[in-house]
Amino acid sequence: MTLDPTRFDMAVLPDDMAPSLTVVIDTEEEFDWTAPFSRLSRGTRNLGELVHLQAILDRHGAVPLYVIDHPVASNVAAMRWMSDMRDRGLCEIGAHMHPWVTPPHDESVSNQNSFTCNLPDTLQLAKIATLTRTITEAVGERPTTFRTGRYGVGNAVFQALKETGYTTDLSLAPNSCFTAQGGPEFYGWHNRPFWADPEKRLLSLPVTTGFSGALRGFGTALAPYLDKPLARQMRVPGVLAHMRLLERARLTPEGTGLREMQRLISALVRDGEKVLTLSLHSSTLLPGATVYARDETERDALLKRLDTVLGWFTSELGGVLASVSHIDATIRNVQGRSPKLKSDLIGSGETV
Repeated sequence: MTLDPTRFDMAVLPDDMAPSLTVVIDTEEEFDWTAPFSRLSRGTRNLGELVHLQAILDRHGAVPLYVIDHPVASNVAAMRWMSDMRDRGLCEIGAHMHPWVTPPHDESVSNQNSFTCNLPDTLQLAKIATLTRTITEAVGERPTTFRTGRYGVGNAVFQALKETGYTTDLSLAPNSCFTAQGGPEFYGWHNRPFWADPEKRLLSLPVTTGFSGALRGFGTALAPYLDKPLARQMRVPGVLAHMRLLERARLTPEGTGLREMQRLISALVRDGEKVLTLSLHSSTLLPGATVYARDETERDALLKRLDTVLGWFTSELGGVLASVSHIDATIRNVQGRSPKLKSDLIGSGETV
């Protein structure tokens, strides 16, 4: 499954837009990431730990987007807490789909079917519609933002989102490949917001994944080669990163060090990026639930990295912490005043 970046129009951003960072939390059930997928894995004990994360975000004035999946939307107490936070303007609520725990269960549970884009188009639509109804009933408001689990996005997912009333998708991970697990690949993709449909109704904000280092300009072209088995066996990516020549990273405190995040953000901002998406999983907040926080000490260290990078971004880089809805509205305002086609961007010298 491959999406061709040249077939999508980039969104036009305001010339005076400050670098803006939004925080998106994949709010989901906890499950054993090393075990086969199971429809029975619907535990949501991790939701009780969200208060630790929210306290940090509140201190920085960040309004996160909690994208919630079906088991989470079925947790009455958690939805009451989250709805209260939303009503107070402290968070936004969107949708996050793990197909193996989202009805209708018409597919077999497998690694390949864990990627939404691999399911039949009609089943993709049915599952997204079910999740949307469940969230709407739980929080009293229809979600308009969406992130599919495991970055399993494709053209049929975009079409299903349009049909179910979504306006913003946050699923695509540039410079990444999941084909070894049966999923999609996103080589050649940029981090810039783009329109996922010709009518410019569905805006996509990629999962910030990019490069720092002296060779970062070649990162997109080199990414497929860095992922080849021989390159990994010879530890080429690690050597290049250690030498500060080329370091690929995703913007997340999960498995990404503070300095690594800062190098990535600095490089992207220097290269003119204005929209950054920082992501993490709610399950990581429960010590031992994921590989990123095996105990409370590691969980607290992860939250400390998040706390530090948010403060650094605003104080040192002059960036702003923006909600997804604010970024979406900002882009649509520009689009409404001065719509541009892909050909216009090419003619102006901007990268598509």
